[in-house]
Amino acid sequence: MMLNATGGGNFMELKNKPAEQVLNLGTLKALTIGALVRGGERSEELLCLQGDNGIPVIRIHSEERTEVNQLLLLVDFYTDARDKPLPLSVPWQAIGAGEHDLLLRYNGHIVELFVDGVLVDEDWPMGSVQLENAEVRTYEGTLEAQLWSYSLTEAERENLIRDQQGVESRKTLYLGTEPSSIQYWKPRGFNTGVGDCMPYFDGETFHIYYLFDRRGHASKWGLGAHQWAHISTKDLKDWTHHPMAVAVTQEWEGSICTGSVIKENDVYYAFYAVRAVDGSPAQLTYAISGDGIQFTKSEAYITISDRYLLSSVRDPHVFKDAEGVYHMLITTSLVDGAKHEGCLAHLVSTDLQNWQEEEPFIVPGYHGEPECSDYFEWNGLYYLIFSNDGLARYRYSTEPFGPWLRPAMDTIDSVQLRVPKTAAFPEGRRMVTGFLSGPGRYGGELVIRELVQEEDGSLGLKIPAEFNGLSNQVVTQQEELLSLTNLNGFAEQLIGKVEGEYELAFEAVPEHPTMFYGFSVAADSDFKRGNDIRFEPSNNKLGVHDTICVGFQEDEVSSIYHVKGLDGRVRIEAVVKEGFIDICINGKRTSISRINRENAYLRFFAQFGTVSFHNITIRSVPKR
Repeated sequence: MMLNATGGGNFMELKNKPAEQVLNLGTLKALTIGALVRGGERSEELLCLQGDNGIPVIRIHSEERTEVNQLLLLVDFYTDARDKPLPLSVPWQAIGAGEHDLLLRYNGHIVELFVDGVLVDEDWPMGSVQLENAEVRTYEGTLEAQLWSYSLTEAERENLIRDQQGVESRKTLYLGTEPSSIQYWKPRGFNTGVGDCMPYFDGETFHIYYLFDRRGHASKWGLGAHQWAHISTKDLKDWTHHPMAVAVTQEWEGSICTGSVIKENDVYYAFYAVRAVDGSPAQLTYAISGDGIQFTKSEAYITISDRYLLSSVRDPHVFKDAEGVYHMLITTSLVDGAKHEGCLAHLVSTDLQNWQEEEPFIVPGYHGEPECSDYFEWNGLYYLIFSNDGLARYRYSTEPFGPWLRPAMDTIDSVQLRVPKTAAFPEGRRMVTGFLSGPGRYGGELVIRELVQEEDGSLGLKIPAEFNGLSNQVVTQQEELLSLTNLNGFAEQLIGKVEGEYELAFEAVPEHPTMFYGFSVAADSDFKRGNDIRFEPSNNKLGVHDTICVGFQEDEVSSIYHVKGLDGRVRIEAVVKEGFIDICINGKRTSISRINRENAYLRFFAQFGTVSFHNITIRSVPKR
C-alpha cells in the first residue's frame, strides 16, 4: 500500500512496533494513518493508539451494531475537546469482506476515512489529538500500518492508491449508484441525507443549495456540522452536482445553518447563520461568489439588538422589494422579561452589507419560533411561508408587507415534508424543495414539488411534470371498471403482488360522501402488516394509517385536511417506494409519508358505501 510514502521524520511504520516503544509526537492538529487490514467476518480489534493513561486516541475495529444490524468497520477518533470519540464507519457489507486499504486523514477541522481511495465517511472535530507517550497496538487483522504526523495533500493521498483508475467503480460499489431521477435523491453513502433546502433561480439556472447531513444531525458531537451542498439544473431533468458551496472550515464552526441566496450586480450572496461550538449565539454572516458555485466567506457579521433572543437567531431569508430595498427575515423570539414570543425579525439594507433593524415582520403566535421563512410575490399576491416544528404554513396578502391572511388550508404538504422553501422557475412556474423526514432523525430524501395557485390566492402542490412517468414499463393496466360496495362494512379487491417500487395511477368515483375508500399496500396478502391510504370525502381528508390498529387510530403525521373534491371524480397518482409513499390528488394536493413496511401486495377498498375505480395503471420504477 504505502510503498511510495515519503516524509522523513514525519513518517513512521506502526505495524509490529514493539510494545515497549511509544509514540511521543505531542499534541497534534494534523496526522494521517494508513493501514492494510483484513476483516469483515466478525467483531475484532485491528489497530489502536492509546495514551499513557490507557485511554484510546485512535481505535480501528470491527463491531456489530444493533441500531443498523450490520457489522461495521469503525474508527473511534478522540480529541481533548470531548470525552466521547467521533465515530467514523462503513458497513463491511458495502465494501466486502477481505483486504482493504484504509486511510484516516485529520486536518484540524475535519477527519476523513477513505477505503481503497473512496471517501466513505467524515466528521468535523475540534481540539487536538494527544500523542504523548502513546502506545501502538496492532492486531491480527492489520497487515501494514503507517503514520504521518501531518495531513497528506490530495496529491500524496492519491499517490498511495494502488488502483487509481478503479476509484470511480469502487465508489459506485461502496456508496451505491446515482438514481436516474433527482426526485427522492440523497447523497450516496450509508449515513448521508438532505437537510434544509434553499432553492434559488438566477434567471437561467435553478439552484438547490441544501444542508449536507451525516448521521442525522449527530456529527461533531451533535452540533450537526452541516455544510451547504449544491446541485443545479435548467430543466429539472439534467442535474449538475457541484463542490461544497459553503463548508465548515474552522473548528469554532459547529454548523453552517439554513439561509438564502440572492444575486445582485453579478455577485451571488449566500446569507446564513453559523452555530458556534462554545454555545454562544449563532453568528449571522454571508459568503460571496461570482458564479454561484465557489463561495468565499466574508468574515463580516450582522448583529441585531437584545430585544430578541440572540441565542436562537438563525435562518436569514433575504429578498428585494419593488423599490430596490433589501429585506432580511430572521428566526428568533421577542423577549419581554420571562416571556418569549417566536417571530421573524426584520432588517433592511440598501447594499446587502449594512443592515438596519425594523419592527418584527410577523409574530404568528404558535408554539416555538417560525423557522426557514420564505417570501415571494406571485401573480400579484404576496406570500410568506414559515415552519413550526418542521410543519410549513403560509400566509398571503394583496400588499407587500401584510396584513397577512390565513387560508383555510394553510399547510404545505404534510408534516413529513420538512421546511419547504420555494423559488421561481421559467414560464411563471414556482418550485418547492424540502426533505422527507424520518422518525426521530434529521435529514432524508430530497422532495421537489410545484406550486399551484388557485383563483382565490390559496396554494396547492403537484408533482412537476418533469418527474411524472418515471418509468414507461407498464406492469398492469386495467381499463375496465372496478366497483366495490358495502354500505355497512368493508369491501376489498386484491390486485395481487407487485414486485419492487412502482407508480400507481387511477381515478375513483365515490357514491356516498360519508364513506371511506382508497388502496392498501402490505407485506402479505392478508394485509395484517400494511398501510391503508384512505380518502374521506366528508372530512376532506387523506390519511395513511395502519391496516390493523385500535379502532380508527389515526396518525396526524401522515394526514392532510381541506382536500377538495374527494366526493367527485378523483384522479390519484402515487409513487410507492421502499419505505415511503408519495401521493398527488387531482394535481393540486400532495402528501408524502414514511411507511417503513414492505409494499409487495396491493388492494383497493371501500367502506360504508360504493366506489368505482377507473383506469388503474401500475408502472415499475427502477430502484436506485
